[in-house]
Amino acid sequence: MKTKRLAFAMEHRSWTVADWSRVLFSDESMFEQFTSRQRFVRRPVGKRFDERFTVPTMKHPPSIMVWGAFSSCGTAGLYFLPKGQTMNGQRYVKLLEEKLLLHMEVHKCSIFMQDGAPCHRSKLVSDFLKKKKIRVLTWPGNSPDLNPIENLWRQMKDQVAKRQPSNMNELINAIKLTWINISKEYCQTLIDSMPHRVEQVIASRGGHTKY
Repeated sequence: MKTKRLAFAMEHRSWTVADWSRVLFSDESMFEQFTSRQRFVRRPVGKRFDERFTVPTMKHPPSIMVWGAFSSCGTAGLYFLPKGQTMNGQRYVKLLEEKLLLHMEVHKCSIFMQDGAPCHRSKLVSDFLKKKKIRVLTWPGNSPDLNPIENLWRQMKDQVAKRQPSNMNELINAIKLTWINISKEYCQTLIDSMPHRVEQVIASRGGHTKY
């Protein structure tokens, strides 16, 4: 995998921010109603385990899978996978039909980035992308540090947690509100980081980086 990461970085070393601005980055992420966030509690000495000074947690909180995409122009489509369903080739094609073609045009992107999840690599999906003549960026596995949307997800989850949703409807609304409030400037900053991310992978000979 390190070899593939290094090969990808070397191949795209010459890409400028303008080149990366042509890419629509996408990914799926799981959002939980009670996101684990570091919290500090002021307590008297010797009262570490007193219930009055502990924060309750839920082992299996309600959650929902979300697909999203963004480019230097800002955030693009957002898709919520229905409860109880897992992503497969058929559902992914339906998602792409609803979201991808429109936002590739609106964002003036000519390249689509998706990771190597099995559903993304299915024949059904490959045939759809070929039929629509969508250029797909070949992405190395185990490379969240290269994908700037991972930083976007992290910020989103922090913001959603601050809203403290108490049920699934509130969680979904919190995700939507957070998504539409992500600034174009922040998205541009993430795209601006791509040349440096690539250089970091080269410097580490395919190893992981600070991103």
